[in-house]
Amino acid sequence: MDTGSPYRPRVSRETRLLLTAGVMAVAALWLLARIRFPERLVTPNPVPSVLDQLAGGPTYDDLARDVGQLSLRVAPSIVALGASPASPGSMRSSGPGAGLRFRDDMAVTVIPTGPRDDRGSEPQVLAYDPASGIAVVRVPGPRPDPAPALATWTPRQFQQSRYLLAADVSPEGMSLQPIFVGWLNRVNNALWTDPLWGVPAHTDLSPGMFLFTSRAELAGVVIAYGGRPAIVPGGTVLAEAERLLAAPPAPAGRIGVEVQSLSAPIASLTGALSGVVVTWVDPEGAARGQLMAGDVIETVDGRAFTSRQQWDVRVARLAVGETLHVAARRRGQLRDVVLVATAAPPVPASRSLGLTLRTRTGMGAEILRIEQGSAADRAGLIPGDVITLVADVAAPTSSRVVRSYASTRQGERVMVGIMRGEEHFVTTLER
Repeated sequence: MDTGSPYRPRVSRETRLLLTAGVMAVAALWLLARIRFPERLVTPNPVPSVLDQLAGGPTYDDLARDVGQLSLRVAPSIVALGASPASPGSMRSSGPGAGLRFRDDMAVTVIPTGPRDDRGSEPQVLAYDPASGIAVVRVPGPRPDPAPALATWTPRQFQQSRYLLAADVSPEGMSLQPIFVGWLNRVNNALWTDPLWGVPAHTDLSPGMFLFTSRAELAGVVIAYGGRPAIVPGGTVLAEAERLLAAPPAPAGRIGVEVQSLSAPIASLTGALSGVVVTWVDPEGAARGQLMAGDVIETVDGRAFTSRQQWDVRVARLAVGETLHVAARRRGQLRDVVLVATAAPPVPASRSLGLTLRTRTGMGAEILRIEQGSAADRAGLIPGDVITLVADVAAPTSSRVVRSYASTRQGERVMVGIMRGEEHFVTTLER
């Protein structure tokens, strides 16, 4: 008998079956978790160790450290374009504050309409889409290191809640701000053939923000669409930047027509089923003598128009010399009209205030219309803004705004407070 060999107890068949069933159960649970939560990081060990279970959960300091590490990965892709904060005490910059580098010396950004008096120097714009505000700019300063390769992200489950990280720029540098997004949904739009991503109305997003995932993947850029924030997916942003660079620059054209959405009473009166209604025709524009107020534009270049937004996008992208083939309905009759876009005449500077206002009791004066070249136009005000302060008067009436501006002398300025949607800022009107 060999007493030197170790004793090896025999494992029963029942024990082996039990161990095998346990391993298969754990594997099945792990597989189901990957199917149910595909966007969560894969843990190398599906069964946490005893020490991990005894240790405390992550703290805010841990989360801040993780975001800081992600910032180091994202920072080479983000460049500051010299914008100042949108309002005193706010570190969120008004575009074009941040740009996304996609080539060594080029970045893509969003240039929204707004006050420009207090901004820093504007970047050199190489290409621009006036419909969406997407622009390609020259990266300021000395030639940087090669642009990093950008991985883009597309959600597998749109209705899932998640955190996205917004790149904030300031004079001190770039940082990432976690933004909670309750859900995403695909939004078919007139700007691009690809859907945008809609978000809940009160999500803390501003136009010009670049968004990243917790893996430093580019989620997209925020724009204003239909009065609400929307996300242009990262892949669409990069493709649009390349398209803008490839398209030859052309001067912006105009046809001198203003429109509104088609209402049910006007549709019933004219017999139109869809389209936009002409509200004004420039007597010196391309449409003079061919269109008139009350006409319903049903198609442009053979394509049916179902919303004013489609018209606004098409007109914003017009180039000088471009031809529009329009089908317009007047008194029940459909007419074919050919319009050739002309160059916009130079707008002479004016010392007039240039505002049509409506008093909103307890709030201020709402801007209804702005004269081109006026003091309000130069300040970057837009229809829909509410003047909440003029000089030292809060919630001024329309007449008080006009009197305050009229009392200034040539070359002087008057400070005004503006409410635009849910944002507040101050700017000046120069006489």
